[in-house]
Amino acid sequence: MNRGEKANSLMQEYGSCCSGVLGAFVTELGLEMDTVAGLGRGMAGGIGGLGHICGAVSGAILAIGLKTTNKDNIHDMQAGFETMEKVREFVTRFEEQHSSIICKDLIGCDISSQEKSAVAMKNGAFANCPKYVESAANILDEMLNG
Repeated sequence: MNRGEKANSLMQEYGSCCSGVLGAFVTELGLEMDTVAGLGRGMAGGIGGLGHICGAVSGAILAIGLKTTNKDNIHDMQAGFETMEKVREFVTRFEEQHSSIICKDLIGCDISSQEKSAVAMKNGAFANCPKYVESAANILDEMLNG
């Protein structure tokens, strides 16, 4: 199972694109899956269901921050800039494949309330989310592991 497939499996299990992507890297990041599920829950639906940044993108960005930051460089401004550069690289690569990192643009509808989210689910708006999760996890894997 590659990273994208693992991320999709975890997304289905935990109900969050963010948890899926971040969870696919749980071992390398030194995290527990329960922690990842908690971190990802609030990012679902483009940050709290607002349709902002895609949860898969959020998960990847959290992973980049965790992977590039340690006790020796946490206060190092240059290391912070290097992390931001990796985030920009990730975002550029994701946008090249999907044109946006904005959840509501990717799924094509407003999900900012429970009612709107229910309509979106009924209409299959989330059908492409596995593609975004897989893409985010695979891009991240290439970036972190060559």
